Amino acid sequence: MSKCVKCGVDILDASCECPLCHSVIEENDNKDIYPDVAVSARKLRFIERLVLFISFVTMMALILANILGHPFVVWTVIIGLILVYVNTALRMGITGRVGYQSKTLWLTFIAVAILIGIDALTGFIGWSLSVIVPSSVMLLSLITFLLMFINMRNWQSYIPLEIFLVVLSVFMLILSLVGVVTYPNIIYIALMVSVLLLSGTLILGGDRAKRELYRRFHI
Repeated sequence: MSKCVKCGVDILDASCECPLCHSVIEENDNKDIYPDVAVSARKLRFIERLVLFISFVTMMALILANILGHPFVVWTVIIGLILVYVNTALRMGITGRVGYQSKTLWLTFIAVAILIGIDALTGFIGWSLSVIVPSSVMLLSLITFLLMFINMRNWQSYIPLEIFLVVLSVFMLILSLVGVVTYPNIIYIALMVSVLLLSGTLILGGDRAKRELYRRFHI
């Protein structure tokens, strides 16, 4: 099927002339109907390589500044960790080889690990464990809730992630009880949110939730 560019009429046969305006129909009239996916992918990969190169130049400049007598090694390492995260996020976002659940989980874990590392490099005040980890549990719970609505046909696949969030919240609660974490209020909220999400999924999910538990854990 062809389409006249001049008047927009669809031509179902092999006519070379538009029956309405009598314009000549060329074979390449429909060449731009579908986007060139390869061109878009090349542009995204170029952006990824450009960011990687800028990150490399930045780190070389910081290392050179440290060598020339202006040492700020801690901040150099911190900036390096941030650049690693930015490039990892771009890589995972552009390649698209894993699903949204895996991308969200891995990017969150990497971000938390980097923030814990920054906390350790700056004297380990403890804000990473007291605030960042429970906040990440709440963030993942919210993202999981949204992804379950987006992927309604396969919502039960998020149950293992919900169980993991509850286990992580309980672990943080134990750290709070033994005095490792000094600000337990956020942990209590994170535990409540993760437990509510899991219990709501199991109660409202009914038989599908039970089958998923049996398939995953044989319970």
